[in-house]
Amino acid sequence: MPSTPNLAEILAKIDDGLCLFDKEHQVTFANEKAAEILNASDAPFQDEISRALAERAVLRFEHFHRTLNRWFEHQTYPNQDGGITVFSRDVTSRHRVEEALRASEARFHRLIESNIIGVMVADSEFITEANDIFLRSMGYTRNDLVIRRLRWHDMTPPEYDQLDAKAGREVEVTGAFSPYEKEFIGKGGNRVPVLIGGISTRKEPGETFSLVLDLAERKRADERVRSIVEGSKILESSLDCEKTFAELAEYIAAKHADCCLIFVKEEGELRRIAAAYAAPRSVKDDPELNLDHVLNIGECDVTLRPVSRALVPILARDEVAGVLAVLSDRPGAFGADDLDLFQELGRRAGVVLENARLYTEAQKANRLKDEFVAIVSHELRTPLTPILGGVYMLRSEPRDEKVFAKALNLIERNAKTQVKIVDDLLDVSRIISGKLRLNMESVDLAAVIQSAVETVRPASHAKNIEIELRMAALNGFVFGDADRLQQVVWNLLANSVKFTPSGGHVAIDLMEAEAHAEIRVTDTGIGIEAGFLPYVFERFRQADTSRTRVHGGLGLGLAIVRHIVESHGGTVHAESPGDEQGATFIVRFPLRNVARAATTIPTA
Repeated sequence: MPSTPNLAEILAKIDDGLCLFDKEHQVTFANEKAAEILNASDAPFQDEISRALAERAVLRFEHFHRTLNRWFEHQTYPNQDGGITVFSRDVTSRHRVEEALRASEARFHRLIESNIIGVMVADSEFITEANDIFLRSMGYTRNDLVIRRLRWHDMTPPEYDQLDAKAGREVEVTGAFSPYEKEFIGKGGNRVPVLIGGISTRKEPGETFSLVLDLAERKRADERVRSIVEGSKILESSLDCEKTFAELAEYIAAKHADCCLIFVKEEGELRRIAAAYAAPRSVKDDPELNLDHVLNIGECDVTLRPVSRALVPILARDEVAGVLAVLSDRPGAFGADDLDLFQELGRRAGVVLENARLYTEAQKANRLKDEFVAIVSHELRTPLTPILGGVYMLRSEPRDEKVFAKALNLIERNAKTQVKIVDDLLDVSRIISGKLRLNMESVDLAAVIQSAVETVRPASHAKNIEIELRMAALNGFVFGDADRLQQVVWNLLANSVKFTPSGGHVAIDLMEAEAHAEIRVTDTGIGIEAGFLPYVFERFRQADTSRTRVHGGLGLGLAIVRHIVESHGGTVHAESPGDEQGATFIVRFPLRNVARAATTIPTA
């Protein structure tokens, strides 16, 4: 039969340490665990044992035994013989759990204090704790929190009551509620959009711990994107800028300001084409706006006190084509996001304005080309009718000399007319392709002008128009192509004779002015409208066709004149007091010193 273990054997094998000291501090008994602890003991542990012996009191202390890398809880009990019994229990696991909890709590506090995200603790009525970022976003101070001013139900707009109630029921069932979006009412009455989610930290009385993410910045960014999209839709809805700009101004005034004005440059003048107000006359009077700074510098001009004004340039073709003015009676009404939005809308308005102008110019060019093709067709066909008439006369009266001569005259005159039309077309083609060649030499302008006058004189006599020739001597000569210069003078004289009524007067002057030879052709004809003067020398451009069409012609003569004159280093321009008041064409060529030798140089 196995023997029954005695008490000493049982105590030796237990997991806890048991040790007896006599009053001389000598160990009288130690089980295996106690022996292990004693072998690893250090001075602080021994000091505690000495204190227990001296005080003969029940002591409890914990000690970390570095050699064993373990924590032990030691309890001492006095013995009757003056010694003590020490009972030791391994508490390493508890210590490690506590350390982990402390570390976790420290990390949690660092998260809260870092103000990365809002944190709040609330009971059934008040927000009892919150970090700084939450308080700042709501406009409250820590003192407001301490004196219990943050009643969370009062801070919640009524439309979110149902969402809050749903979150409360979820907390009761699961101990947490899923994140959802809501708004808080800040201290200043403003609404703050947030994303909130949390857990229950206590049931009785109820307490929740919530993380609160401020969505105001994101909401502003979303609103900015929506405004840009909506503004772009308005601008892209039509190429009629007066319509789209008016709609854009109404949208900006309704969403972002009290008033929006849009100005656009047209033919050098700044014109207001749109004005909108958030309410009837939100801005008391149309404000005095310093638009010159924006127009000249091409940068925004922003004022936030005492009222808010943002003047944004509208850029088209890298030039300031207008100004977007956004105004509010409130000081500080516009933030950086608002200014970014206004600039983006101004930029897009500039693109739309440029596209609209390009479209208008393309339509105008197409219309002018269509008109030009129609005119060319008409002008080429017009001489053919009398030519065919002359042929018919020759066939019907082949032996009648008078009819024969008259028919030949008719055919020759109209054939020359058609040749002139074709020559003009060929000249324009050469000008466009850069192939118009000039044979340069010293030219006697007086002789050139005399020849041109003689060429035009039959047409002037037919209309009883007097051509007055006044020529002064020149101190030098013009270096150029004599035939082309005669073509210039002939075209100007023919143009004047054509548009001057019967019995009128045409004068041609040659004079010297500022080292230039100046030719002036003045008539008493139908004149040129002021609005058409800048375009009189352009290809495919004619004045009011209802007035000029009766005179015939392609309207290319003056375009050819300008190119030939400029190819000779000269200038040409037209002047006219207005309708039925005649016109003057002024051509200037640089004069060369008589001593310089003349050469013949072909130039493109």
